[in-house]
Amino acid sequence: MKHPSATPELVIFDCDGTLVDSEVVAARAWSEYVAGYGVTLSPEDALARFRGVSMKWCISHIEQLHGQPLPAHFEQELRALMGGMLEQHLQPISGAVEMVEQLHVPFALASNAPHHKIELCLRVTGLLPHFAGRIFSAYDVQRWKPDPALFLFAAERLGVAPQRCAVVEDSLPGVQAGLAAGMQVIALQEHGVHPELPAEVAVITHLAQLRAQLG
Repeated sequence: MKHPSATPELVIFDCDGTLVDSEVVAARAWSEYVAGYGVTLSPEDALARFRGVSMKWCISHIEQLHGQPLPAHFEQELRALMGGMLEQHLQPISGAVEMVEQLHVPFALASNAPHHKIELCLRVTGLLPHFAGRIFSAYDVQRWKPDPALFLFAAERLGVAPQRCAVVEDSLPGVQAGLAAGMQVIALQEHGVHPELPAEVAVITHLAQLRAQLG
């Protein structure tokens, strides 16, 4: 693992796949829902294709597979299905609760997801009290990772210079956003290192390793 030269003043976490194991649940929802539109998409394919990207991109991809525009209610119904499945099945990423309870560096959350989904995921997993008042959504800035705008917005709102921030991400778009923001990036890679992960990114395989990585 690579170690930073100094402890950051702010750690910015992604949510899905970094703190909560929601991407697996969401992939199952995608697979079930698009089958009603004649689109065959396995949960494994949905997970691989949609990890870390915006809902708009995902819907555009399904429209290509479907061969025509999707109805206006598609996203609303899909999110309702996801919400129900997350309420029933969502679990925190291994070690997430213990990690935030023990972390002595100020931290926040910045996710591509809308606020209601972020807060649902944090509430179900018991993480919401730890992030109250420090939750940022790409919908706040209307720009989604890999664009760095969300991370820069979070840092600005919390009064910390980008170069004094560390980003913890699991997806390649999130890693790219953190690097573009000029922040230290730590990639949680529990299931093998992404082959396109930039060499300057520090890698951990479990959240329990984060404190040592931060210095």
